[in-house]
Amino acid sequence: MLPVSEPKLGPGRKIVIGLGDHTITLSLAALSLFYVFFLTEYVGLRPALAGAVPLVGRFVDAVTDPIMGRISDLTRSSRGRRRPYLLIGALPFGLTFAALWIDIGSASQLGMFVYYTGAYVLYSLASTVLAVPYSALIPELVQDYQERTSINTYRSALTVLGTLVAGLTMRPLAELFGGGAAGFSTAAWLLGVWIVLPWLAVYGVTRERPDFATRRSE
Repeated sequence: MLPVSEPKLGPGRKIVIGLGDHTITLSLAALSLFYVFFLTEYVGLRPALAGAVPLVGRFVDAVTDPIMGRISDLTRSSRGRRRPYLLIGALPFGLTFAALWIDIGSASQLGMFVYYTGAYVLYSLASTVLAVPYSALIPELVQDYQERTSINTYRSALTVLGTLVAGLTMRPLAELFGGGAAGFSTAAWLLGVWIVLPWLAVYGVTRERPDFATRRSE
């Protein structure tokens, strides 16, 4: 008997799935391109402290990624072991991204450093809760090599789009809303909504394969 071929995912579903990468890349690109500038020019944080903020956040991210992977592997629920985290992490992801761009006013250098570092760490944690299960889920959606390659092609294209959106919209949006710290804060809230909503769609179009969802992790 010939093996039954897997049903293929349509282009629409692949685009939606790729939006997960799009949102993560968009937020990271916005932070890479504009965040230190925002902290030094508009908030008034010293350059050395401003540069240390993302370094601390990325160090935390490097530590928490494997931990989140293990938690995801061991999760058992009626909705799978990866998909629940797409909902759990979505709102904190957008809120913490927006919180990074709030001007806390006339705080001391130490106070500002503590606030922005703490916000960056929380953003990194929210990003990890989303990105690690999402990355593990993609190869488990289908077993066909060509289908996996096709999904990853869509993901790559939407990753590039995320970088372009961040580079082309963050500063113009900030200027549109008056410029300065307040303008960047408003732009960040708008992009925060942008990076939350696609996760609801990603959750809706993905289905975990039973053989993966119940697989024991050593």
